[in-house]
Amino acid sequence: MDVTAIDRSATRTTGPLRQASPVTKLVALGLVLAAALVTWNVLILTAILCTLLAALVWGRIDLRLALTLAAYPALFAVVFAFASAPDALAGVTIVGKAVSAGLAAVTVVLSTPYPQVFAPVQRVTPGIVGDALLMTYRATFILLEKAAHLLRAARLRAGIRGRHPLRAAHVNFAAVGGLVLYSMDLAQRDYDIMRLRGYEGRLRTTPLRSRNRLADVAIISGATALLLASVLWRVASAALNPYSWIVALPAAALLVLTLFMRKGPR
Repeated sequence: MDVTAIDRSATRTTGPLRQASPVTKLVALGLVLAAALVTWNVLILTAILCTLLAALVWGRIDLRLALTLAAYPALFAVVFAFASAPDALAGVTIVGKAVSAGLAAVTVVLSTPYPQVFAPVQRVTPGIVGDALLMTYRATFILLEKAAHLLRAARLRAGIRGRHPLRAAHVNFAAVGGLVLYSMDLAQRDYDIMRLRGYEGRLRTTPLRSRNRLADVAIISGATALLLASVLWRVASAALNPYSWIVALPAAALLVLTLFMRKGPR
């Protein structure tokens, strides 16, 4: 996982998605997650995915990076679907739910600096909870990058080329042990630095204001429309399922339109 690429994407100022308010994006994330959880209609999930992809293109966010990050929950969903889904359609739906939820979260992460992701949360949670979320988010990416470097270094030093599975397992476990020790040292070092800088039980982060009101309106409107469609097709599934294409087709057309109209650097 390229932490630098994630931070670079989140801190850029180009694109309407990055100029929207963090609060707006978090509210929209909740609405889209609710839409993905409520529906069991494949075409509605397709509409959610197309809308999210269109939002990424519209926001000038790297699609390859976003899809790579969203693939992580999809891997676990595939295993779960294979073990528990009664048929292929249900399995596809489970995977679609995971991909939709993951892509929605990735959209927020790649368009919002991580302190701003948790700034609204800190206002409604106890100080220790908000600070723990903020520091855990930061440490997660640091440890993932450190793990990749440790495993690569350990394999290079051991000269493993895929023909020694036991030796490879030993090297990997040793690298994980080193990562655990590094994480403990990182936690202690961060706490000491925070105390030296005057930490008194609360990290103050001021949420950014919107720099593009039209983007806020578009984000909330799109997320609300997806949730309403998801709820409506769930409540009246027997009558509306034959007409699910009415939701999927405009979403697919929106994606094609944003791809066609994309201009400038992402």
